[in-house]
Amino acid sequence: MSPDGVTVLIADDDKLVLATYKYSFERHGYHVLLAENGNAALAHLEKMSVDVVFLDILMPQKEGLETLLEMKQRFPEIPVYVMSGGAGRSKQDILAMAKKFGARDVIRKPVTPQVLITHIEDALRTRPQRGGAKRA
Repeated sequence: MSPDGVTVLIADDDKLVLATYKYSFERHGYHVLLAENGNAALAHLEKMSVDVVFLDILMPQKEGLETLLEMKQRFPEIPVYVMSGGAGRSKQDILAMAKKFGARDVIRKPVTPQVLITHIEDALRTRPQRGGAKRA
């Protein structure tokens, strides 16, 4: 599937993670939006049509699970992949909760941009066909 016109939103408070994924995704032809917290991610979704979201769990201001719940309530058609680093018991529980709250899948960091691109391609392949114009 051609990435032309596909918009990916990455919400993560780590600026290096944002820059790395942005660079890789844009090289593959995707339009990329960045957010450093859940509030900024939701603001993007209110303004633009987004095809796929990658959402970090631990962020300032509005953390990932709270953001995920609001995204799934307000924008249920958008696939959201939840990401988290570390392998502690509480993080495993949070990732399991994210699946129950509507995350398309959970991704353990560190993860290469190529793995995330595979998730984008999968989400695009399996999304319902859209009708009408995109949100502006």
